[in-house]
Amino acid sequence: AFPRLNAIAFWMLPPALLLIWGGFLVVPFTDIQPAQTGWTMYTPLSAGVGSGTQGGVAGLGVDFMLLGLHLSGISTTMGAINFISTIFPERGEDVSWANLDIFSWTVLTQSGLILFAFPVLGSALIMLLLDRNFATTFFIGGGAILWQHLFWFFGHPEVYILALPPMGLLSLIIPKFSGRKLFGYKFVVYSTLAIGVLSFGVWAHHMFTTGIDPRIRASFMAVSLAIAIPSAVKTFN
Repeated sequence: AFPRLNAIAFWMLPPALLLIWGGFLVVPFTDIQPAQTGWTMYTPLSAGVGSGTQGGVAGLGVDFMLLGLHLSGISTTMGAINFISTIFPERGEDVSWANLDIFSWTVLTQSGLILFAFPVLGSALIMLLLDRNFATTFFIGGGAILWQHLFWFFGHPEVYILALPPMGLLSLIIPKFSGRKLFGYKFVVYSTLAIGVLSFGVWAHHMFTTGIDPRIRASFMAVSLAIAIPSAVKTFN
């Protein structure tokens, strides 16, 4: 629906990539060191002064990575807005929700997940940048678990943000090339939507070793088991 928005979102990715890898790219020429925080960027390792260095300029490699990730998140969010704005009003007159192709359903659900998940990650990245450079205390001084909650609230829906479109492609391509209709089309659509909803209720199963109340752990365990059902429906169909 918005080709310029699409182009902007796409061309934000190369500078985001350069920033994320910036600490590695400039190592031969400066004393800046790359980020050494692990992909989850857990605090306090990523929040401490000098993290990501070995005697070099304190933390610039980590700052580069945080800025690059934030830029890529903005790009992804813009793309999601564009997909939603295309699928809702731009469908053909004879294309109803009942006969919308399954790949478009998965992209629509993915875009909805992005709108709820990526702004949370972006906010966490900004807070971590502020902690590192402007002496705020969002995560320093006891807020390490807060980072994990914010990161995994994004990080687990991200699994389905990555997985749903390939699932949609398989459910579209295999029936087309075999000359058959997709078995249980409605159930595949409902399972897609169910995954989208349930994916926001499982993030703390990445945090069972952090001392969370057992009653809360049990609720996240139950939802983690429940989300296996729509995934199995997709595989079966």
